[in-house]
Amino acid sequence: MTDPAERARGLGFTTVVAGVRLPFCAMNAAGTAMTADDVRALRRSRTGAIVLMTATVHPFVHPAFRDMQNPGFDKLLPLVRELAAERERPVVASIAGATPEEVGFLAKAFADAGAAAVEATFADRWVETTLAPLESQTILHDVASRLAACGRPTWVKLPERVPMPYRVLVGTLLDAGVRGVVAHNDFHGYEKLMLESPAPIDVIVGGGINSGYDVARAIHKGAKAVQVTGPLRTEGVAIFGRLEREMK
Repeated sequence: MTDPAERARGLGFTTVVAGVRLPFCAMNAAGTAMTADDVRALRRSRTGAIVLMTATVHPFVHPAFRDMQNPGFDKLLPLVRELAAERERPVVASIAGATPEEVGFLAKAFADAGAAAVEATFADRWVETTLAPLESQTILHDVASRLAACGRPTWVKLPERVPMPYRVLVGTLLDAGVRGVVAHNDFHGYEKLMLESPAPIDVIVGGGINSGYDVARAIHKGAKAVQVTGPLRTEGVAIFGRLEREMK
């Protein structure tokens, strides 16, 4: 039987995001693989990458931020090492820090464990409240520099509404060494980012991806890849096979 990655590659659906080659241009979003069984299912699917749950330095159980709950980064490192050794799919570590130092620490820990890329989320209320990475250009540059220093390809996940001009945002990220962003799938998200960006940056589109047409439309407008959330939760990992079929 032909390997799913090889099939996707043969169909021309491969992509490169911030230096990471993906066998398919669609992947899961952080927060959709919350258990070991979820990760195993993704390993058997046609996803372009395996994006892990967002991890913090310490176990997170705050009732006001349920989306951020996780067992702590150290519990995920063995899983990253296992997946990286198998080399079936690129592994993307998703991290959230309350300080620039925490972001740098987490990025380096996952990079050393073998993650192919590190995604730092700025799109969470807890991160906006504590780290506040988009509060100023100075803070953003500090956080992004520490993220990029991990030595692996890095990108940041943006909130639906960004409180600074995209030209400033993108210029600061690129200057710090971050080569990609995850932007919301609407005009005020990635389309406006693409229009206002002062230099090319790799864009992953998140949200509103329900069909192969949605994927193709995002790619046609300049995105390198997409992240799937809602349909993955309702259909399971079969969604990636469906997207591939519809894109033919």
